Amino acid sequence: MGFAMKSKFFALTLVPIVVAGYAGAVCSAQSASDAGAPAPSSDTLSNGPGFFSRHFSTDALGNDVKDAIVRANLAPVSFNKIFVQARDQLTTISQATDGQSNNSQAKPTIYTVQQTLENAGHGLIRRMQSVEDQGTITVTRFDLTYRGYFPFLTQSVPANASTLPPVVEARKVMRFDTNTDGHINFTYLYGSAGQKTFDDPGQVICDSGKSYSASQLNQAINGQALELDCQVVDSNGIVIDKMKLAYLEKYGVALTLHVQSSDSAIDSSIVDFKVE
Repeated sequence: MGFAMKSKFFALTLVPIVVAGYAGAVCSAQSASDAGAPAPSSDTLSNGPGFFSRHFSTDALGNDVKDAIVRANLAPVSFNKIFVQARDQLTTISQATDGQSNNSQAKPTIYTVQQTLENAGHGLIRRMQSVEDQGTITVTRFDLTYRGYFPFLTQSVPANASTLPPVVEARKVMRFDTNTDGHINFTYLYGSAGQKTFDDPGQVICDSGKSYSASQLNQAINGQALELDCQVVDSNGIVIDKMKLAYLEKYGVALTLHVQSSDSAIDSSIVDFKVE
C-alpha cells in the first residue's frame, strides 16, 4: 500500500464516517486487500447492536492489545446504553489546480447520524453509527473504543457493499494515556485484518480546554462537558485531521463536535440523547 493510500486508510480509522469521499475511500482500501466475507444483510445491520456485540468485544482483540487494556485497569463506564442522534453538516472546500485552497465552499450537506454507545466492559465502549442522507442509510460503522476517543477495532460498511470491508485493528499499544481531563496520547501499531501490520505507528493527541454545562449541547445531557482539541498524526508526523470533542463527565464518553481536514469540515450538533 502506497504512502497516500496508507495515510488515508489511517485517517479513516479515526475520523467520523461522513467525511467527504469516505465511502469511496473505504472501497478503495478494500480493493487493496483480499476480498472480505459477504456483507451482512440489511436485516442484520438493522439489528446492529447484536452484530457489533459479537464482533466488537474485548475478546476480539489481539493478545498484546488485550493485555495492555487489562494492565491499564480502566474504570468502568456508568451506563448500559446511550442513544444519540446528531445533525452533521458537511462542508467541502474546493482546491485550486496548484493545490492551494481557493476558499470556495460548496453548499453544506446535512446528514442524520444515529449512534448507539454500549458498555463493552473493561472500560471500553462499543459504538455503532449509521449515516442517513434524506432518510436513507448510506454507511454504517462499528467501533470498539476507549471512551469514544479512539478505536481499537473499526469497520465501515457502505449500504451497497457486496462484501465486508476489512476490520482495522490495533495490533500493539505503544503509549496509552488513560486520563480524561488533560493531555492524552495514544500511539499504536495497526493493520487491516488478515494483512500485515504497518511498520510505522499512528497517533492521536488530545489536550483539554474549557469546561461547561453539558446541557449546552443538549438539554437531556447532565453534568459537565470538557472540551478537547485532538490531532490525528500519521507516521511521518503530519497532522491529517483535527477534531474537537466533548467529554461528558457524568457518562465517561466523548462525542465529536467538529472535524477539520484539508478539504472538508464537519460540524455536529446533538439532537437527541437518551440513557439506559
